[in-house]
Amino acid sequence: MPRLCMLLVLSCVWMTACTGGEPSSGPTTISAADWSKVGETETYAYYADRGSIRKADETVTMSDLFDYKTAQTEGDFPALSKISVREYDCQNQKSQPVKTRWYADHMGSGAVGRTTGATGQLTASVSGTSTAALMKVACGL
Repeated sequence: MPRLCMLLVLSCVWMTACTGGEPSSGPTTISAADWSKVGETETYAYYADRGSIRKADETVTMSDLFDYKTAQTEGDFPALSKISVREYDCQNQKSQPVKTRWYADHMGSGAVGRTTGATGQLTASVSGTSTAALMKVACGL
């Protein structure tokens, strides 16, 4: 029994050391089961995390995932997927990415190559685009 307790304590210490002891503050790698496919183009499939939808006053936020069929170069980093938290102004049909992380592998897995923040500017949603389709999910349209 003392060995089991010591093993448990050491496991906790190791996990804390590996994670830095801090909770995650942004989008993280989430299994494919948590994503619902919204659409697909010739170059990527895109997914929404319906469980991440948060409404505050006139805006809604939701996480989305773009899974590319071939690597996309973001900076000097070849990425096969990206996860974004996007803010939507449902009334005015505008949106902006709040935080985006580019991943080395499919479905938001592998090394994180680059993280970008909010653009500070909401842009109009163009009908027929992936952003417009994701807005429909986020806003319940």
